[in-house]
Amino acid sequence: MKKHVIVIGAGIAGLTAAIYAKRSGFDVTLIEQHSISGGMCTSWKRKGYLFEGAMHWLTGSSPKTAMHQIWRDTGALTDDVSVYHHEPFRSAEWEGQTVHLYRDIDQTAEHLTSISPEDAGRIRQLVKEVKTLSKMQMPIFDIKGVKAEDPKPMSLSFLWNMLPALPTMKKLNKLSCHQYAMQFKHPGIQRLLHLIPDNYQASSLIFTLASLNAGDGGFPAGGSLAMAGRMEQVFTDLGGNLLLRTQVKKVNIENGVATGVSLNDQVLHADAVVVCQETMAAMAHLFDTPPQDPWLLDLCKNTKPMVCTFVSIGVNADLPDIFVPEWKLDTPITYAGQTVEYLGFYSHAEPKGGTALTMALLHDTYDFWKRAKEEGRYQEEKRTLAEQISRALCEKYPQAEGLIDVIDVATPLTYERYTGAYHGSWMAIVSPGDKMKRYPGTVVDVQGLYFAGHRLMSPGGLPSAAASGRQAAQLVCRQFDHMFS
Repeated sequence: MKKHVIVIGAGIAGLTAAIYAKRSGFDVTLIEQHSISGGMCTSWKRKGYLFEGAMHWLTGSSPKTAMHQIWRDTGALTDDVSVYHHEPFRSAEWEGQTVHLYRDIDQTAEHLTSISPEDAGRIRQLVKEVKTLSKMQMPIFDIKGVKAEDPKPMSLSFLWNMLPALPTMKKLNKLSCHQYAMQFKHPGIQRLLHLIPDNYQASSLIFTLASLNAGDGGFPAGGSLAMAGRMEQVFTDLGGNLLLRTQVKKVNIENGVATGVSLNDQVLHADAVVVCQETMAAMAHLFDTPPQDPWLLDLCKNTKPMVCTFVSIGVNADLPDIFVPEWKLDTPITYAGQTVEYLGFYSHAEPKGGTALTMALLHDTYDFWKRAKEEGRYQEEKRTLAEQISRALCEKYPQAEGLIDVIDVATPLTYERYTGAYHGSWMAIVSPGDKMKRYPGTVVDVQGLYFAGHRLMSPGGLPSAAASGRQAAQLVCRQFDHMFS
């Protein structure tokens, strides 16, 4: 009789773990509280506009990367899916001048030097740092002791490419992205490099630029919702059992063995349970007595959640496609005790003749929104923020005046409600001096219990979620001496 594996949470980690476990010969039940798969990797439609809610570029979209194979194995990317590499990648305005960031770092350097010759030396250093880290990529290796049809051991070439990058990484890890950008004299270049949140390590910025320079970071057609849908289809086509709109109440553990899960009205038995619900929330809600493994305690204690308020606007007019240049506001926007002085949107032409705009306000305003909800001010505060943003947009682009069909504000409470994630958080902040962490996903005192999700590999994101899902499937294979496929 086949062993039965239950996977909790049909986000990218859960879909990946479930697909690999099913491919490896297990019976798999994937349980999701929402009505659709994808978790944080999602999009939504409002009045005919499709708003991209997660992905602006996909690490691993290039076939040259190790991560690409996971996306192919799971159906996230297929031969039929076009991957777009929009240019310029990002733009910012400063005093009437538009500054561009191109995927090719040499093209970017030439452009920036023409704008700010006084920054030429620092721009050359930027190029050197990007090219040094361009040789590195996210490591995808097999866990120790697993049998795999297509083995992927730690390679000497990976270690060889990593060695020259270590001094650069060490230097960048001591700086914040804000400190790094301020090394440039031209204010427009400083704004252009505001690609990663200010309080992240500067290495996050340079790794992103390095990924783009290496030909990675494309945008798959259809975005997040389509990608999650393809992965779901692969799982069900393999014969996997998907339970949507189903809430797991707790993981059942008997005599140190995970035996299944309790739902609202029934108990499902299993030989192994993979928890892919956001780890901090899972630890708080899924166990009578949460596991006390040091790595889990460290994760819950030391993770600094990235929280955002997400704004999407549907405009019945043609605005700049893909990346609306970021600009400085004449009148700053205020909300939740925060001040927003710059606005910049991602833009997608959907439907034809209209423009779907999205942006994320990266402030931890969870407590503000929760208090507003409790005090009955929630909808009013959302309207006030929406009005400020729509007014700023129309001042910048008068052609949008009177043509805004929809403006939607998704607060941290929105993400929490739909995904169950702690404070609605979708990534973690890695500040200067912090160590990048990769957690094991195993529980010492409970046999057959595993964890996966973006929290297991800082700072998180779609690649971290998928890689951890693959790792969880390998852990299950190792436990039952299955060939990982």
